[in-house]
This record gives sequence, structure tokens and C-alpha cells, in this order.
Amino acid sequence: MRIFAGSDFHVDYQENLAWFEDVSRQDFKDDVLIVAGDVANSLDLFSRFMTMMSERFAKVLFVPGNHDLWCRHGGRRSRSGSSLAEESSSFEQLETVLAICKGLGVSMSPYRAGRRLIVPLFGWYDYSFGEPNATLLQIWMDYRRCDWQGLSDAEVSAHLDSFNHQPDLTGVSSVLSFSHFLPRIDLMPERLPEKYKFLFPVFGSQRLEAHIRSLGSSLHIYGHSHLNRRVVKHGVTYINNAFGYPSEKHIAQRMLMEITDLS
Repeated sequence: MRIFAGSDFHVDYQENLAWFEDVSRQDFKDDVLIVAGDVANSLDLFSRFMTMMSERFAKVLFVPGNHDLWCRHGGRRSRSGSSLAEESSSFEQLETVLAICKGLGVSMSPYRAGRRLIVPLFGWYDYSFGEPNATLLQIWMDYRRCDWQGLSDAEVSAHLDSFNHQPDLTGVSSVLSFSHFLPRIDLMPERLPEKYKFLFPVFGSQRLEAHIRSLGSSLHIYGHSHLNRRVVKHGVTYINNAFGYPSEKHIAQRMLMEITDLS
């Protein structure tokens, strides 16, 4: 059994969807795929992608990203022709995403692959990486495409964090964890131009790092930033293998990364 991972597939873009439609139906029948969030803005395309991957892999593991929780609030409509209309709140959207995954056998719970335990970590940003400035509040699409029914982002982060529980580690030789959001802001490159750092408040939460350390993870997969990296911090290897938008080919490898033997 091999383990593959990726994030930010954004199959709302036809070019991205076509890439995944071409993934072999024979080569991964015994393998696990980790999907670290941001599959699609549309429920139709989300369901279509998860169906395709469930048919190609022995097991698909998933945590939702922010794009997966965009809802109908604000006049958004599905690009897909929409037999599955987006829900009217992000809480309803989350419940529908969870139901689609459950129906397809896609797991959002700890999964044993031999003696390795793979642990999904739900999350949201809570401004533990900084406070948003006026520019971020104006341009960040989640503020218009998500409807958390009056809850603050810190409260949303706490709600999604309630999905995370310490698993039984008996007989486990190593732990691999994954999240959509960043668990620590120093995963971003030190030489990142200053003009992009105003985005840091919406990149993740320190809650995730606390879970990683509590689990004793040796490897953590994350997404969201669309910057593909492999960084070691205090004994943990952090990997971002984002597929990204078609315009981001210069910063994204656009591949499913095998992580079976990485630590």
C-alpha cells in the first residue's frame, strides 16, 4: 500500500478537472490518497471529484478547505449546471460535504495504514498569525462567500477544532497528520516579499500545531498557501503539495506526491 497526497485541486477549472479524469483507474487500486482540502467551489464538482478518486484509490482521506465551504449566500451559483445547489450557510455546506464523503466511503477520521496512523485535522483560521488589515478584509473572498451565521472566525476555528479528537495510538509506530490550513506561519518562506504578508492572518491556526505535537506526528501534510514546500521544524517534516490554479504552474508541481516512505 502506497500513500499519495495533495491539496488545492480546484477542479472548478476545466484544465484541473481534466487532469484528474486522466488519472489511471488501475495503478492506485491498493493505495491511499490524502486530499488536504480545496477540492471545488461547487458541490456538483466536489461530488464528481470524490467519486472519481474513490473509484481509483483503495481509500480516500479528506479534510475540507475554505473553498469547499463556500455557500449560496451572496448570490453565488454553481458553475456546473447544478443538480446539487450550494447550501445557504457554511454550516449547511459543511454538513452536505460530510454527507457526500460518508456516502462514498471517503474518510475524515483517523485511518490505519499498517502500523502508521493517518490523522486528519479539521481547522480554520483564528488570527493567531496576526490581525487582518483593511485590505485583507476587503479582498478576502471567504468574507463574502462563507456564511457562518454571525460567528467570528475564532469561533468557527473552535467549532471545526471540535471535530479533532486524540486517537488511540496503541500499536502505532508512526503518525502522519494532515490539514488544509497551516499549523505554523514559519512554514512560509523567509524571503517571501513583504507585500504578500498581509495574507498571513487567514493562513491557519496555532491550534493545529498543538494537535500535531500531541499526536507525535513525524510528517504533516498541509495546503492552502499554494506554495509547494518541504520544511523540517523541530523534528516534524511539513509538506505542501498543492495542485493550484492553472495560472500557478510556476509554483506548483501539479502531481500527486507519494509520501509512503517520507518522514
